[in-house]
Amino acid sequence: MVAVIEERKRGVWLTAFLILMVVANALSVFNYFLNPDMVITAFPNISLGLVYLLGSVCLLNVFLAIGIWMWKKRAIYGFYIVVIFGLLINLYIGVGLIGSLSGLMGGIILFLVTKKKMQYFV
Repeated sequence: MVAVIEERKRGVWLTAFLILMVVANALSVFNYFLNPDMVITAFPNISLGLVYLLGSVCLLNVFLAIGIWMWKKRAIYGFYIVVIFGLLINLYIGVGLIGSLSGLMGGIILFLVTKKKMQYFV
């Protein structure tokens, strides 16, 4: 009996989302670590430690995007956890409910572009 191996196809939308995720989060890492005063000026309720924590979370997002690119299911779940964490942090620093909820868009987009491909993730 010959096993048929189905080719994994990432698709245009998932590919575009992952590239955007890597680029945007890499730029955010540099912003948080090299210019934390700008973030503190924009959000006075945020501490320097929290700015560095957010920079670390953006770095984690880069690695999660790479994991999703490599078809790792736990990277998807890790990204969902980061999205929820981001919602809570945005509420804490005073972004407001609407602005904080808009942060859920990344998780929604990831769900939509992976829902028909979950069988490929291990």
